[in-house]
Amino acid sequence: MVRQAFKVMAVMVCGAFSVPATVMAQDLQALARVDVENSSITDERSGGVALNLQLSQPVPFRVFTLDNPPRLVLDFKEIDWTGFDKVAVDQSEAVTDLRFGIFRPGWSRLVLDLATPVLPDQTEMRVDETRGTATLSIQMIAANAEEFSDFSQLREEDGWALPKSTVAGQPKERQLGDRPVMVVIDPGHGGVDSGAEREGYEEKLLVMQFALELEEALIRTGRYKAELTRKDDVFMSLPDRISKARSLGADVFLSIHADALSEGSATGTTVYTLSNKASDNMAAELAAGHDRGDLLAGVDLSEQDDQIASVLMDMARLETDVRSEMLADFMVNGIAQSVGRIRKRPHLGAGFTVLKAPYIPSVLIELGFMSNKSDLVNLLTEGWRNKVTRGIIDALDNWTVEDAAQARLLRQ
Repeated sequence: MVRQAFKVMAVMVCGAFSVPATVMAQDLQALARVDVENSSITDERSGGVALNLQLSQPVPFRVFTLDNPPRLVLDFKEIDWTGFDKVAVDQSEAVTDLRFGIFRPGWSRLVLDLATPVLPDQTEMRVDETRGTATLSIQMIAANAEEFSDFSQLREEDGWALPKSTVAGQPKERQLGDRPVMVVIDPGHGGVDSGAEREGYEEKLLVMQFALELEEALIRTGRYKAELTRKDDVFMSLPDRISKARSLGADVFLSIHADALSEGSATGTTVYTLSNKASDNMAAELAAGHDRGDLLAGVDLSEQDDQIASVLMDMARLETDVRSEMLADFMVNGIAQSVGRIRKRPHLGAGFTVLKAPYIPSVLIELGFMSNKSDLVNLLTEGWRNKVTRGIIDALDNWTVEDAAQARLLRQ
């Protein structure tokens, strides 16, 4: 039954569900919307789960599972999630959490975290011929761990916009102070991965706002070129962010975040560099949380492990790490002088995957912690953000001069 269900889902991907002519005649250019009141995820007495998603119009979709941890993933032609309330929809104890959003341009994703293994048994999209609406129904049955693992390996790569493995590419020639420096800014999270959430604010949107402001300020100096890894609310895997920075010809990579701590308290801006050993428990927690973002978004990292390992083993990291450490020190000084207040230990290290580009000096800047009220107010205040921006530009000015001087010495 499980293998049959997978075949049914593969047909669904190709759009092989019946759509009445009356529906086809309608204008389907607008994005499909989710009707929260008529959507639900509920447990069944048999130990299974029933998902019913009411949509304003039919869309192509696919369903698959991922293991470690167990997740059910649904991909759709892009959906407008405005007004979607996961608390109102999810009344299931078997589903411990869910998240949703844009996964790739033109495609949306819904991810269900499963407390116990359940597998799709019957999948159907029914279309109302009169109203043109559609209902996606998935009946899931209880399964054991082995069955779930076997089913999770059946997913076929069928041309959908999934993250691709990172390709090494050629290193860019080191900057010598004789040209504008390319700064690639990476707003953390995005799309289905919202990052931290506090008081109705999402980390992915706050860091995007700051990244756009920083990009504009850098370009206005005339000394820098600047690009963002993402300019829309879309998901990007960690290896994809590194690939994007490389393809843009980055001289410097700045990853921007504003996390929240589940326990304890922290406040102020922090600058992180790559380290095999975390500086403290908080740094370890943040690094693990960033890497979990890919898992939470429904990414299968099994094919990317070797790529990450090759980056770690690359001898180029020895030189790049020294340059990154110097960049972090300048960042700490620049932001502290501009803002006037920074963390007591502002430069820390941890194993952030997004900092593992072999040839690009990279730092991760935690602007503040959304779990701290004063930090959240700062993040929402334009004047404070402008001060941090000025501090970052001052740091880059100092770093580029020193980095270029060291590069010229190496050439002699």
